[in-house]
Amino acid sequence: MKRLLLFLLISNLAFSQSVEIRLVNPMVGAPSCNYFFNDWMCNTTNDAGLNAIFSTYGVQYFKVKGGHPYYNNTTIMALSGNYPPQFVAELSAYSSVVASAKFWDPNTFSDVLFLSLANASIGTFTGTNNNIVVTNDANLNQIFQTYNVIQYGLYVASVSDTVYTLTCDCDVALLKAALQNYPNVVDEVDFFHAAFLSNQQFEQTKAIIAPNPFSDNFSIETEQPISNYSIIDITGKTIAATSSKSELDNQSSRLSAGIYILNLLFDNGQTANYKLVKK
Repeated sequence: MKRLLLFLLISNLAFSQSVEIRLVNPMVGAPSCNYFFNDWMCNTTNDAGLNAIFSTYGVQYFKVKGGHPYYNNTTIMALSGNYPPQFVAELSAYSSVVASAKFWDPNTFSDVLFLSLANASIGTFTGTNNNIVVTNDANLNQIFQTYNVIQYGLYVASVSDTVYTLTCDCDVALLKAALQNYPNVVDEVDFFHAAFLSNQQFEQTKAIIAPNPFSDNFSIETEQPISNYSIIDITGKTIAATSSKSELDNQSSRLSAGIYILNLLFDNGQTANYKLVKK
């Protein structure tokens, strides 16, 4: 059976009852501190109400999850610790700021799966019906309808693999089980790993990357000179590293469609990471 390369290099921390929070507005409730790649250092946000809840339940640190294929403009945080059910209930009740809150693995998203098709021509996207994804396979459509699948995007298309990401408004573990029980169409299914990004680029942008998503190449506008460019794939592997923008263009044009992290090292010694999407 074909295996999906879904593992991301992450920090070796243990979690007992990690909580995932998705914000309504990425700028309200966002981290108010600076943090660095794979370092858990934040415990406060820019929203007083959310800070009060965090303080009540002793939140010590959290981190932003990057790379969500559907909610890519929304802040999603993983909170480490051992929390009671009341914590999630109180977060959920704070609906003006918190879109969703649930206990979940800090390294994956609670509503996203990778899906590899057994046959590249069966199970392909054809549209939506009442915001639910429709494919060219009736049985897969029934599963998507039952579990409210709202996003289904091609992630990798190659001779050996046709892989989609899908997002649901559901218990994603139940959806995963349902898909695994449909081997005629579904070759393999697994959880989607998050890419932990550095300082919230939505608040402290050092560079403007356009177009993004891109088809061939992209431009980078910044006030600071850049000394090195790196592109990291979803597995955490550095697949391009150069000090030349022209060489970066050459390598980025060869990338497969998917989600990447662009790491920039500036002449002043600072670094920044940006989500990069190849169409």
